[in-house]
Parts: sequence; C-alpha cells; structure tokens
Amino acid sequence: MKKVLLVTAVMFGFSATVFAQEDEAVTVTDEELHKYAVLMDSVEAMKENVKTELEVMVDNNEEMTKARYNDLIKVIDDEEKLAGAEATEAEIAFINSVVARKEALTDTISSRFKTIATEYVTPSVYKKVKTALKKDPGVKDRYKLVLTEVTAARKAEESAGGEASTAGEVEGSNR
Repeated sequence: MKKVLLVTAVMFGFSATVFAQEDEAVTVTDEELHKYAVLMDSVEAMKENVKTELEVMVDNNEEMTKARYNDLIKVIDDEEKLAGAEATEAEIAFINSVVARKEALTDTISSRFKTIATEYVTPSVYKKVKTALKKDPGVKDRYKLVLTEVTAARKAEESAGGEASTAGEVEGSNR
C-alpha cells in the first residue's frame, strides 16, 4: 500500500511539474514580447544598414560594374575561376575589401545582439520567448503584432529625421 501511495505521489508530482513547465513556457508577458521584438527589429535594422553600406561601396567603385562585382563575388575563393573570369588584381582587392567590411560589420551585429540579449532582454526572457514562439501559435501571433508596431515606430522615427534605435542604442532604454 505504501508503494502504491509513493508511486501515486511521485506520478502526481511529475505531472504537476510537467504542467507547470508547459504553463511557464506559454506565459509570456507583453513587456517580454516587446523587449524581444526590439532586439529582433534592431538586428534587422543593422542588417539593412550593412546591406546598404556594401551596396554603396560597390556603387561608388568606378572601376567595376555591379554585374561584374556579382559575377566575381561568386568565385572569389576559387583562383582558377577568377583567372577564367580574367579578374584583375584591383578587382580582387576591391572584392576582398568588401568581404572584409561585411565580416567586420557582421561581427559588430553579433556583439550588439549578445549585449542586448544579455542586458536588455535577459537570457531567461530571451530563451522563454524564443521557446514560446516555436511552441505556441498564440504567442507567435501576439509577437507578430508587437514586432510590426516596433518596426513601424522605428521607421517613423527614421523618416522623421531621428536616429533609429538599434541594438547599440537600446541597451539603456526603457522601450
């Protein structure tokens, strides 16, 4: 009889733990969604800035067309194909400078992402929201709305001439 009671108690305790974990994963506050959305929108804004900066680099290069750049970037790591494309040393050097700039900017985004995720969102909230987005369609729908609002606010601020809030600027804000 004691064994049956013990097994029942253990099973009940296990069930309560499982249900508590499920409830915890689904319970995401609007503030948590907002912080996560600010982080993700900031990363997207930084990616857009990187893309724009790299496009400007290519556009401002008077010795290479966009089409030529696009052809050579595909084969930049293949000496034989570069030779076949008759790439000049100047073209190779330029493409390598664009690649280096992209890597530097990507490292900056990664660093800012980590800082914001740690200091503004917090690791526990980040993990909680990310998990909930995968498991709960309701949370995902709420997140989409919040992200749309955050993105619209950033773009309105940008078009009004203000500086956009990015991961580097959000760290100390109360957004």
